[in-house]
Amino acid sequence: MGSQTVSQIPIIDLTNETLKPGTEPWISTCQVMRSALEDNGCFYAMSIKVSMELSNSVFGLMDELFRLPLETKKQKTSDKPFHGYYEPHPKVPLYESIGIDDPSNKEAVQKYTNIMWATGNDHFCETINLYAMLLVEMDQTAKRILFDAYGLNKKRCESFLESTNYMLRSFKYKIPKMTESNLGLHAHTDTSYFTILHQNNITGLQIKLKNGEWIDADPSPNLFLFLAADALMVWSNDRIKACVHKVIIREEKERCSMGLFSLSSKMVETEEKFVDEEHPIRYKAFDHYDYLRYKITSKAEWPIKEFCGIDY
Repeated sequence: MGSQTVSQIPIIDLTNETLKPGTEPWISTCQVMRSALEDNGCFYAMSIKVSMELSNSVFGLMDELFRLPLETKKQKTSDKPFHGYYEPHPKVPLYESIGIDDPSNKEAVQKYTNIMWATGNDHFCETINLYAMLLVEMDQTAKRILFDAYGLNKKRCESFLESTNYMLRSFKYKIPKMTESNLGLHAHTDTSYFTILHQNNITGLQIKLKNGEWIDADPSPNLFLFLAADALMVWSNDRIKACVHKVIIREEKERCSMGLFSLSSKMVETEEKFVDEEHPIRYKAFDHYDYLRYKITSKAEWPIKEFCGIDY
């Protein structure tokens, strides 16, 4: 495969034509991904399918979306927690975020579009749907590699993928005023299995490595940063730690990023293979959306451990 690294984080080409189960590139990728996730909870992915033209179009459309009136953005678009609009808050005044539920489903994106634009916006609907489908494809390829890396069978993987829901979020960070902190978003882990972050070439995202060092994430729009999140930590029985990350605004430019979150429509639970005498189970099974509701208000350092940890 000829994997590369950026600041200690490997790059995996998920669209390599030779990347087929059982082949040398696939086996090598399994090893690289497993090591990357167990070491620092993240890796970069490349995908030639997301062209620069598509990338630029998506970020342009998100700018258009964020410029809509506040009352429009605040309209209810989903019954699920953390799937709507979040306006700037006194504790995070630079941060604004908006979510689209089930983005790889054309009808769902059309429904969302019709709420935001009463007269419709076909370009937004078609572009966001195409972009989301390509990110979902990357996510599913990565999970197939991950399951194979741990010797889990294909049936378990396909069942896992069939129970996965997706949510696409866009994050906007304004330039801080002289009197404001440059903290864009505090250090945290995500609630999903994987989060795929895609940036607009403006620095700010930082990742905490296993050794405690903070490093800048590469903001190149041709790289997609896969972050292990809380549900993957539960699934792996702590073999994989959720990646702690934060945003610090340092450039005199508005920063925008995209994030695809993978969530379970079934109970989140630990894979049996990761439990034995030396590794007793550390988490109780839970409803993913109940956890989202809980984490919104939690102040714990590791909310997932407080929420469902055994003997925490």
